[in-house]
Amino acid sequence: MKLASRAALILILVIIVLFALGIVLVYSTQDRVLPKVQADGIILGGLSKEEGQKALLRLEEELKSKSVVLRYQDKNWPLALNQISFKIDTATIMEEALAVGHTGSFFRRGRDIVQVWQKGHQVPLVITLNKEKFYRILDRITKEVGFLPQDAAFQVLNNDAIMIIPAREGLGVNKQQAYHNLLASLNKKEKELIINLSLTSLRPKRTTQEARAMGLKGLLSAYTTSFEASNYDRAYNIRVAAGALDGLTVPPGQEFSFNKVVGPRSSETGYKNARIIFNNQFVLGPGGGVCQVSTTLYNAVLLANLEIITRTAHSLPVNYVPLGRDATVAYEAIDLRFRNNTESYILVKSFVSGGSLTFKIYGNTDYKVPVKINTVIIKAFEPKIVYEADPNLKKGEEVIRQKGLRGYQVTAERVVTEDSQIKREPLPGSLYRPLKQIVAVGTKEEKAEVPLPEELPAENVPEENAPEENVPERKIPAGSTPVDVTVPLAAASPLPPP
Repeated sequence: MKLASRAALILILVIIVLFALGIVLVYSTQDRVLPKVQADGIILGGLSKEEGQKALLRLEEELKSKSVVLRYQDKNWPLALNQISFKIDTATIMEEALAVGHTGSFFRRGRDIVQVWQKGHQVPLVITLNKEKFYRILDRITKEVGFLPQDAAFQVLNNDAIMIIPAREGLGVNKQQAYHNLLASLNKKEKELIINLSLTSLRPKRTTQEARAMGLKGLLSAYTTSFEASNYDRAYNIRVAAGALDGLTVPPGQEFSFNKVVGPRSSETGYKNARIIFNNQFVLGPGGGVCQVSTTLYNAVLLANLEIITRTAHSLPVNYVPLGRDATVAYEAIDLRFRNNTESYILVKSFVSGGSLTFKIYGNTDYKVPVKINTVIIKAFEPKIVYEADPNLKKGEEVIRQKGLRGYQVTAERVVTEDSQIKREPLPGSLYRPLKQIVAVGTKEEKAEVPLPEELPAENVPEENAPEENVPERKIPAGSTPVDVTVPLAAASPLPPP
């Protein structure tokens, strides 16, 4: 009897184990969420990934419909969640939901299934929003209920001395606390969500003490170039690019990149079409004139005795700077880079007035030394003259379509006098290609004009079948033979040699 009972018990246990194993195998191999798994009250159990994401998107729409109010004392500011790009991360939530009971060893999956059956499982709601957009909204509120901090700044005086404008702390919305309160409130079931704001002191990004420690004492160098202010589009591009550099500070030892600071030059970024050099030709293109900005800055950097890392000459000579002292740039292709090799900050200031562009570099005048730039033309290249036939010009007529420019090979050096010692530093060389001269030569033939016979007055026209004696007689001198005479057209001049 005891043996029979024991055998029956063992059989029951085996059945239970097999049943449990079957459940584990069934649930752990399905691509569906285990029963009793939820996310913020949304039942995900039994759903596939796609079905669960659809359910979560419905929750997202429900949350977006809630009224969110930012409140400080008796002032309210409504906030639409679309303003801060609110979204539920449906993919991440469903990945975590599907992982329950579907990952790990067989025994771990079995344990997870049992725990879910007993207690259920809550997957945390993962939401995303644009914190920067939310903070900008809080900044606008700060302007109403407090005031923003003021960074320590630099004012350049007429004598090129630098005066520090002291920093000032601000008083504004506690952004971090408001952000956390917003996230916490989204899990609440209320139809209207109130986010209570508090104020805190706002520290400036640059304090007065930090500004003094930057070591800006005075002018290190300045350089000016001229341009035609009447060329509106080019002048506009110069002002835009120069403005992007105005007020720039470069820490000691840091590298400066023109392209990184100024950014892309295109119609999408606000630049206009003006003359540029492309494929060894002058053509219209977006950002024409920006190279004059980089060139002017390059010369100011040279005179400040800063380290040149990368500089490239134009492929053709330019007229706003001496040969060998230009610096072309092209976004994502050709850059102007230098390093602040002093032990203090440098400050870059740009000035555009009328047809004048000036860059001034300020820093620690303890590092200021006399600098001179020498350039030497090694070789000149005469432009080729190319003759092109033009059927619209009279034969033999010549018109210069493109004026040629000489090319040059130029070397440059920076001469620095320091502690009564003269140091000569070779600078990047320059090779300017000649620009061919194009001459159009006319090939249009001119037809000779043959005069028409004059009409006789009506009274002198002989009547039909009139006697011959009424027609004046033509006499041919004796010994002459009548011939047809052809007047030759002027012969075309041969084309000049190429």
